[in-house]
Amino acid sequence: KLFFFFFCVPHFVALCVCMSGLTHTQRVLRLYRNALIHSRSWAIDRPLWREEALSIRARFDAHKHDNPIRAAHVLEQGEAEFEARKHPDPYRPCTALDGSKWERNVPPPPEVCEMTKAEQEWYNDKRLWS
Repeated sequence: KLFFFFFCVPHFVALCVCMSGLTHTQRVLRLYRNALIHSRSWAIDRPLWREEALSIRARFDAHKHDNPIRAAHVLEQGEAEFEARKHPDPYRPCTALDGSKWERNVPPPPEVCEMTKAEQEWYNDKRLWS
């Protein structure tokens, strides 16, 4: 069935859509976004990161008008390069999930906040003092 599908479709890109579930454009956008996000892990200084972001954009723009077969091949190479160059310990904002401040000041559970009878009486007495 797949063999028949390949000969009926004029472009190889349609076969990639059938196999992966994502269109070529979606895969390129995800690769570009992930490349920008992970490049922040290598250069945290904003001006250095901006230069890296511009070079990544230039690499994507260089293949903007390739034919579909060449574009699919370049995309596969780009995804492989991205996997090879990913940072082993990516930067996460401190308050983001798994960041250094994530759940640092967790509110206590409600059962801990409830006062005992003696504490309630003491608290009520203190309020009357003022």
